[in-house]
Amino acid sequence: MTHDDTYTYPGSGGALVNRLGIRDPHVLDAVLNDYASAGWAILRRSRPPEPPGFDYLRAIHREMFGPLLGWAGEIRVTDAEATGTGIVYARPDYIAESVRSLFGRLEREDFLTGLDASTFADRLAERWGELSAIHPFRDGNTRSQSAYVSAIAERAGHPINWTLVDVPTLRNLRLVAIIGQHKPLAEYLRDRLVPTRGDPAHSTLES
Repeated sequence: MTHDDTYTYPGSGGALVNRLGIRDPHVLDAVLNDYASAGWAILRRSRPPEPPGFDYLRAIHREMFGPLLGWAGEIRVTDAEATGTGIVYARPDYIAESVRSLFGRLEREDFLTGLDASTFADRLAERWGELSAIHPFRDGNTRSQSAYVSAIAERAGHPINWTLVDVPTLRNLRLVAIIGQHKPLAEYLRDRLVPTRGDPAHSTLES
């Protein structure tokens, strides 16, 4: 949150209009983190819907940020870019079609089920890079996508050990994946999957 647009208080330096009236962007981001953490805890108590498509990601975003942001779960209508990188996310006019294409592919892949750990990590990194490039919401994409990816990973039988994940590192690797280089993200995720019995890569992951 570093610039003002139709989602922010004028002259606030990027503070999103919110139900608590917080106008300091740094304070607001800390509060959003607290709400997102609480929302993720609630989401983990229930199974994802079938199929766990884009509507589920929207539901996650609403659960995490709806108490504070009136537009939670809605596709953004302004341009956006990754702060400090020059990487431009999908233009608003192309978001809906990009979402249909990506989630249609995921549905055909049964949301990455039936794969060994190595293949799963590679495919997940590629799809996450594509989703990161779309950046469907004005804010809260990293937090909502992490919860979504976590649910997909558990559904596919390859849970992610989030205690081993460094958020800044993950962000940087996702940005690299946006520009078509998803292998570093795949390697990072592969080393953080919980080993599962019966997976051909199980012995390798435990060694």
